Amino acid sequence: MPIALVTGASGGLGREIVQQLLTYGYNIVAHYNSADEDALMRHFTGNDDRVFAIRADLRNKDDIARMVSRIGERYDGINAVVNAAGITRDSLLVKCPTQDWDDVIGVNLSGPYYVIKATLPLLINSGGGHVINVSSISGVKGVVGQCPYSASKAALLGLTYALARELADVNVRVNAVLPGYMQTEMGLANPDALKRATQHSLLNCLSSVQEAASFICWLLRSQRLTGQVFTLDSRVL
Repeated sequence: MPIALVTGASGGLGREIVQQLLTYGYNIVAHYNSADEDALMRHFTGNDDRVFAIRADLRNKDDIARMVSRIGERYDGINAVVNAAGITRDSLLVKCPTQDWDDVIGVNLSGPYYVIKATLPLLINSGGGHVINVSSISGVKGVVGQCPYSASKAALLGLTYALARELADVNVRVNAVLPGYMQTEMGLANPDALKRATQHSLLNCLSSVQEAASFICWLLRSQRLTGQVFTLDSRVL
């Protein structure tokens, strides 16, 4: 069975990715941080033996190292890494606390960097695999009041491009997905942004969590795509 690590598995998109990958026969390492593990596992009832839930604070590289060490004790290799974890701390730059900047950059950018670096030997041991970084349209256009979030998601695209070039020789494909504004816990927390995203959509609608997860699952099964950014959003860039 193929094995995938999904970070942010307790969030709306991450949870849906896990559920869909299970239908494709994957074993899953489901990363979480602040969620309750029992509550998380209840979403995967019936597949408990195929989901390994593991906690780590992605702002802490030592936590990530311990998480990947535990994965290595359980599996000789893995086939996919989906960096779906993400946070935002919205405020104008003049009001943005330094800790908010550090937290957002830590989870959204440094976290994926350290996760990929730590899991690379496991990906290589499997003969290669796929890394998908979940970015955002905010990282392409920039959004007022989202300096840390926009910066982290823009830099994640740069990391994707660079790693795709570096890792092609070891058959590790690296792509990014911009899923669009979705009705996840994060999306619903900002009703004004949700309304604006709907109004700016050419189809007057938000993105679908199910469709985004389905695309990511398809991309993980592809063999000849790397260094690409896929936008699943009907707002014009």
